[in-house]
Amino acid sequence: MRAWTYTQSGLPSQTLVLDDEAPAPSPADLGPDELLIAVNYVALNSGFTTLMRSLPAQPYSLPHIYNRQKRLGVPEFEFSGRILAVGSAIPSTRPDLLPSTLVLGCCAAKRVFVQGQGALADRLIAPAAQVIPLPPPYTIPTSPTTQDDETLTPVPAPPARASISLLEASGLSACGCTAIQVLDLTKLVAGDTLFVNGGSTSVGMLIIQVARHVLGETGTIVASGTDASLIRSVGADQVIDYTAQHPLHEYLRAHHADRPFDAIIDCVGVTDLYTHCEPYLAPGKLFVNLGAMTAKPTLWGLVGFVWNQHLLPLWPVRLGGVDRSYRFYSARPDRATLGRVLRLVQGGEVRLVVDSVWEMGDVRMAYERMESKRAKGKVIIRVQEE
Repeated sequence: MRAWTYTQSGLPSQTLVLDDEAPAPSPADLGPDELLIAVNYVALNSGFTTLMRSLPAQPYSLPHIYNRQKRLGVPEFEFSGRILAVGSAIPSTRPDLLPSTLVLGCCAAKRVFVQGQGALADRLIAPAAQVIPLPPPYTIPTSPTTQDDETLTPVPAPPARASISLLEASGLSACGCTAIQVLDLTKLVAGDTLFVNGGSTSVGMLIIQVARHVLGETGTIVASGTDASLIRSVGADQVIDYTAQHPLHEYLRAHHADRPFDAIIDCVGVTDLYTHCEPYLAPGKLFVNLGAMTAKPTLWGLVGFVWNQHLLPLWPVRLGGVDRSYRFYSARPDRATLGRVLRLVQGGEVRLVVDSVWEMGDVRMAYERMESKRAKGKVIIRVQEE
């Protein structure tokens, strides 16, 4: 099969190689609760780009830590496609997952980081717990095209609909589950106020839409970003251009201390935003960090960032710590949350904003767009037509 692979850390646009004869998984490789899937679309994630710049392939596989020559990885998590075969336990535990069913899902972290088997390939193996069928009738986009900055325009949220395209479905699993689970953590209710740092990221735009559903028209959503029209189109009430209002925490202290936020969700990973948040985050409320974009792109840079995430909530206030709750969160895609994501999409409450669509042979150029931080929404790879 075809698969994009890498053997060392670095920029994906420079380290990835297309292997036209990569070994393909077969039904014999399936565990009892796993699925063999033919991939149609893969959605790129900025988090994986960060990890690829910092960690080699298969970083958690002990044999490969000591044998650099055997390191080989296929990147990415999120996908959509068609089931080819199912594990022995699936017919009784997940009768909704039959061969030929169109699905969306997320690869298991163990397969990606220990075995080097990610989504950017013709075929993959995924756990049934992280896969859900697309609601029929299925829709298949006929002519998605790559978009440049000049042609990307926000579109209104769609009305309630029954079907979801394979293209859109590919970017809903990890990011959609993140949006729902992080909003659950904040315990926001109608009328509350929320600040989203990184509102123009793919996960940021999904969070804004889910938050709008939770907060209703009486709630207030403030987001940071450079594309105000796009961010407003997904439900933000106010957009702050962080490039013009730098440092951002001083702007928030000056303009939002009179009515502090009921939650802050940081999709970027700006530590100063938390360490200065007491004036603009209400007492007893939660600051959640989802991003690691500010981590230095080296192994020790990533280790230092992770260490800091564990240290921040433990630092005593008496010794200069922050008197607000802090949590670094990574989503855990599961069947129940995936179902909630699909219901919001079907109800017209949530849509995936697609920045651009690239062919399988153009993956390096797609990553260049990610690395340049020009992407406004999901960058998607069309692996093969349905």
